[in-house]
Amino acid sequence: MQMIANGVHSTENTVKKYIVSLINKGLITGEQTLTANLQCNSSKNFFTLPNEIFLLKLPSSAFMVYAYLLLIEDRKTNTCHPSYNTIAAETGPSKNTALKSIDVLLEVGLITVKSSSYFDKHGMKWKGNNLYTILPIHSAVDTFHQRQLRKLELDMARFGLAAQTAM
Repeated sequence: MQMIANGVHSTENTVKKYIVSLINKGLITGEQTLTANLQCNSSKNFFTLPNEIFLLKLPSSAFMVYAYLLLIEDRKTNTCHPSYNTIAAETGPSKNTALKSIDVLLEVGLITVKSSSYFDKHGMKWKGNNLYTILPIHSAVDTFHQRQLRKLELDMARFGLAAQTAM
């Protein structure tokens, strides 16, 4: 029980209360251990988000789109190719908001987008789904910090200029 409490940053009494509630609702039995269940499911039903994503202060829709792209990416190639309609349907916002969210993720440097096309059996060319490549988050965080420093430098220059003109 203590291991679970430490893992969720809570007290042992609080964890016991929630486990009793789960047992009463029939979601787990008294014989099951919660840690064993988590270990069994972790390889199939979970994925991780890098902690640094919260530093970027993304709009909620862009955060959801990024999380969805991470969820469906091919872990070997770091790519995926959902349609805009699929992204919107799976994450909740409108198609237009999903498009704007993709633009935010591009601007921040979390993804790259490559358009694709294909030919049907009659030889007609059609636009395919985009190919999204998930980039390492560290480069996006570095870019974010560089932008913050540049903004600070500009603010300091304006402040210094304002202080000189006030004298």
